[in-house]
Amino acid sequence: MLSSRLFFTAIMLFWISFLSLLALVVTYAPQGGVELAGLTLFAGSGLVDAALAAMQCIGFSPVTSSVVFGIMAGFNIAAAGLALFAMLFSVLGQELEQRQARPLAEGAAACAAGSTVLIVAVSLAGGQAGALLVLQLAALGGLLLTVMSFTPPVNETGSAADGGVSALDDVIADHAASHAAFSAQLASMSRRGAST
Repeated sequence: MLSSRLFFTAIMLFWISFLSLLALVVTYAPQGGVELAGLTLFAGSGLVDAALAAMQCIGFSPVTSSVVFGIMAGFNIAAAGLALFAMLFSVLGQELEQRQARPLAEGAAACAAGSTVLIVAVSLAGGQAGALLVLQLAALGGLLLTVMSFTPPVNETGSAADGGVSALDDVIADHAASHAAFSAQLASMSRRGAST
């Protein structure tokens, strides 16, 4: 149990870092980078050249291209945030939070899928596939594999049919208990009525 949680944590940390850096690349590389503490980061636009060429082939204006890159960055940073919370819930949470970790990880994969669909559509429409498309597909594939490898808490490891049967057993037991209580009250009232 502990080793699977540590594995999940390590993998999620990798994908959080990967998605965050990918969001920074698609935000700043088309603009020539960003200067921070005397260093110019994300200045080489080699990762986004094919995407920019595809957008120019389609006829996107520079503003439209910036909006597309902004949407991609938004999806990637949302995926990184959801992956962060999934990791925290899985590692630090109680059983209820651990159960909610998988839907959060699935949400992260869905956000990555949104960004991937956008770059695939632009790349196919513009006839240019490049490094950004490959990186985005790698992020989506990695998150999907991570979600598939996610193990639920110990109490959830039974099959869905077992959970359904135990829930049905609980309903039947509650129903039988309420009928037994009603029958006992009815028998008590009839005894009191017979003795008077």
